Amino acid sequence: MSYNKTYTFLAALLAASISTSAFIAPSPSFTANNIILGTTKPSLEAYSNGDTGINASKIVDKSLQSNVSKQNLPPSSMPNGGRITMVGSGPGDPDLLTMAAHKILADPDALVISDRLVSKEIVDLIQGEYKVARKLPGCADAAQEEIHRWCKEGLDAGKHVVRLKIGDPFVFGRGGEEVLTFREFGVEPKVIPGVSAAFSAPLLGSIPVTHRGVSNQVVMCTGYGRNGTSPDLIQYHKEQTIVFLMAVGRLRELCQRLIDMAGYPSKTPVAIIQDAGCPTQRTVVGDMETIADLAEEYQVKPPSTIIVGEVVRVLLEDNSETKEQVVGLVQNMTAAEV
Repeated sequence: MSYNKTYTFLAALLAASISTSAFIAPSPSFTANNIILGTTKPSLEAYSNGDTGINASKIVDKSLQSNVSKQNLPPSSMPNGGRITMVGSGPGDPDLLTMAAHKILADPDALVISDRLVSKEIVDLIQGEYKVARKLPGCADAAQEEIHRWCKEGLDAGKHVVRLKIGDPFVFGRGGEEVLTFREFGVEPKVIPGVSAAFSAPLLGSIPVTHRGVSNQVVMCTGYGRNGTSPDLIQYHKEQTIVFLMAVGRLRELCQRLIDMAGYPSKTPVAIIQDAGCPTQRTVVGDMETIADLAEEYQVKPPSTIIVGEVVRVLLEDNSETKEQVVGLVQNMTAAEV
């Protein structure tokens, strides 16, 4: 048996040993997209005679597959030309928008339906008609229904509707829920990702969410579950960072639950980044016991990102005069610019 045939046979045996129901085709045209379904394992003699054991009728080209079957999805545009694009606006700095988002916001013919917390700097980029949803605490469901109505009216009028959302639409942004609603309207939306505040806000506040020897894991949480409930909390681990989105409104309750129910030490560092990436950005630093009072003192408001863990103080220098840890309102510790 030649070297090439021996190599081919061994490769097939290795792939077949991984699963009794499938093995990778070791043929000259073999690619990672071609999977042979079946349990037949050709013999060494068969391979030496050039028989690879491939049943061409059972080869599946995985490049033609997707995590979403498009056969049952609605079209990307309606018969009247109406279509919808969901756009993530990032944390607030226009320079952090994707080029695709910039292009769409500059379209004078688009109807933009924006979240209330999208920054003024980004709203100012909109060249066409826009409406802002007043999704205030306590009336989020009513505001969501208003958003859906505006989108449906725009689609029925044959417009390009742009659903502008803060951060990334699919990270605690109800983006998936809106996609399902738009499908009920008869159209499949295009989705443009945004930079999520879960990672960009800590960076802009000079807080690394991971740091060797300090934190080796990151957990993202929301402060509000469905129907205003409090989500379950993951148990304390010293080398763990938790990033909370949409939680500043129940900060005191959240810290108490982390201490009582998740085992967090009361002196665990906590930071809040408000208006990340905007000219009004502020960073407030404290611990589990003090951060709620500090947030009230400095009148912290949404949009704010809360970071819990030892990483909060990795780049935060102590007071140069007293050598004590800095608490309260602080400036960015490094030049985290974009």
